[in-house]
Amino acid sequence: MREETKALVRRVVFLVITLGITLAFMFPLVWVVLASLKTRLEIFVLPPKWIFLPTLQNYRDILHSDFMYQLKNSLLVAAISTGVSLVFGSLTAYGFSRYPIRGSDNILFWILSLRMLPPIAVVIPFYLLFRSLGLLDTTLALVLVYCIFNISFSIWVLKGFFDEIPVELEEAAKLDGYSPAQVFFRVSLPLVRPGLATTAIFCLIQSLNEFLVALTLTTRKAVTAPVGLAKLQTFLGTDWGRISAAAVIFMIPVVVFTVFVRNELIRGMSFGRMR
Repeated sequence: MREETKALVRRVVFLVITLGITLAFMFPLVWVVLASLKTRLEIFVLPPKWIFLPTLQNYRDILHSDFMYQLKNSLLVAAISTGVSLVFGSLTAYGFSRYPIRGSDNILFWILSLRMLPPIAVVIPFYLLFRSLGLLDTTLALVLVYCIFNISFSIWVLKGFFDEIPVELEEAAKLDGYSPAQVFFRVSLPLVRPGLATTAIFCLIQSLNEFLVALTLTTRKAVTAPVGLAKLQTFLGTDWGRISAAAVIFMIPVVVFTVFVRNELIRGMSFGRMR
């Protein structure tokens, strides 16, 4: 009985600690959601009001503002850059995983260095380049820049998943008459779906949250949601209610996408590849 009691106590303590950590991480999200439902006066009341009559005025203001157009730009840029990164990243990662390439370690390190490169170090050269090409304030410019960073990340993540696939599976497929392309698309690629889901989430979040490049390369037509959120702060003050409502709307696409790929994402985060 003593051992059972100790085990029960340890389990309860573990659950309490886990719950406390979860609540600590969830508190900022809860605060933003509550702020989006408050009036400007209620937001600044001390002590904070936890019970109040919610209002949807902040959401009405945001839905009829330029932020929705900026959100559309963000989703378009993030979706295209993520898709392109997954295509080129998976093909390149498979090549590094399955074929001997001279100097592959150096090439992989160079690819990784693109991910480590701080955006502020290259934002001015990108600005000058796209200005000469006439691509300033276009979604194409943002897609090209985001792909540079996301493809390098995709290669490194997906290479680890391809390395885990037994070579014998591909050899058996070749004996059945599969071409190299069929082996990749019909055997190897389906087995790394968890890795694709994990990579897609990180690339999507990176593209949606990026601020500095979007601020520098856009002015009006291709402004993204993070830049639009910053522009809600004016000389008249900061409207935290509208900013909170915009932030909640901004989070919805990522949350929805994560829910749809949650099973693959869990396996991917734990480096599992097969059902």
